[in-house]
Amino acid sequence: MKAGAASRPAGGCAGGGRWRGLAGAALLLALAGCAPYRPAPIDPAVTATALTARRLDQTGLLRFLRAMGARPERGFGLRALTLVAVYERPALKLATAEAGAAAAGVVLARQVPNPTLSLSPTLNATQASPSPIRIGPAISFLVANFGARQAGIAAAEARVAAARDMIAATAWQERGAVRAALLALFIDRRALRLSRRLAGAAGEIETVIAGRAARGMLAASALAGAAQAADQARLAVARDEARLDADRARLAAAIGMPAAALRHARLSFAAFAHPVAPRDLPALVRRALIARPEIEAALARYRAADAALRQAVDSRFPGLRIGPGYEYDQGDNKFALSLSLPLPVFNQHQGQIAVARARRRVAAAAFERAQARALGRIDAAAAVWRGSRAVLRAARRLEAVAERRAAQAAAAYRLGATGRLRLVEARRAALLARSQRLAAEAAALRALAGLGDALEMPVFRETPA
Repeated sequence: MKAGAASRPAGGCAGGGRWRGLAGAALLLALAGCAPYRPAPIDPAVTATALTARRLDQTGLLRFLRAMGARPERGFGLRALTLVAVYERPALKLATAEAGAAAAGVVLARQVPNPTLSLSPTLNATQASPSPIRIGPAISFLVANFGARQAGIAAAEARVAAARDMIAATAWQERGAVRAALLALFIDRRALRLSRRLAGAAGEIETVIAGRAARGMLAASALAGAAQAADQARLAVARDEARLDADRARLAAAIGMPAAALRHARLSFAAFAHPVAPRDLPALVRRALIARPEIEAALARYRAADAALRQAVDSRFPGLRIGPGYEYDQGDNKFALSLSLPLPVFNQHQGQIAVARARRRVAAAAFERAQARALGRIDAAAAVWRGSRAVLRAARRLEAVAERRAAQAAAAYRLGATGRLRLVEARRAALLARSQRLAAEAAALRALAGLGDALEMPVFRETPA
């Protein structure tokens, strides 16, 4: 009798009990490592109800605002509304979720390959003794190429860095959308107040001319012209009022709220009273071309592509498999050790390397394009900003001249040297000059905001610097 068979219990397979124990342990380990699936259905009706029910006085939102240092009871200004957008807007949630997905890629890159269990039981029907059963379980382990593994981890970590940079870029875009909507509301509120005053002045001119026409001092054509001017002024008021409603809806959309949420909200425009013009523009441009989140994200994507190329090169030799095994062969206990190594005979991973190298070239070109676009945007915004300041200076000079003429007309009217029509026309001319100055100020504020967006630096403060 063979040595293996001498130790075998009667009527059984000595290796069978060991195999069953090993298989049971492997099964328990596999089940212990399984992550359970938890369903997370989305009900559009429920999400739509929650979206339309959002309000600025929600308990959770107010708690978040106060925790971030905002004081909503003093009014919702630029900072508070930006925090509301951070709290409610889905774009940031999407960017954060994408960063989480990239982080999961790091977990995937770092995980150790599972061993492989193989089993090939056979039954020899022509030999009943000492045993017709042959069992050959074997477990093989992959000894991965260390360089390829580390390169894969580096690529995954670079993708995480890119995703995190995009969170910062998305946050700035959200802030810019809120600021643009609030600035438009601020500008159009001032324009509405002035257009109402202009409509009042046009109506007063119409009244004076109507009186003179009734006394035969002016022709009917003069009254028709004055009436048309008054109608146009009232039409301008109606247009400004409609624009204001659209601005509120745009602001609500920017903060992720329904338009009804802003109906009775107390808004603050203090930030636009303290614009901060950039001083050392060349230094700011250089910083923006290096530290803008979009540029940092493009650089991180290039690093990921470079690490993926290194992984592809190192994966020409992906590693070897070591397979210790046991075989119960018709009563004999046999132990084996297998080694397997891929042979680079038909290809040397050149296809994967070529793809990875091409993707790195694409990532490099995308980085250069990101920098070039940023510089072009900054240069264009700076040119618009400089031009707007020149226009604003000219508009202020015209307003000063119109104000002096209005003051002279008022003095002459008090002395009886001119009539009321000349006085009202001078006041209207001064209001028109003020309207031009407000339009120039609005253009300058928008140009400054555009330059701030291009440089990705705040240019409005709610308190003086």
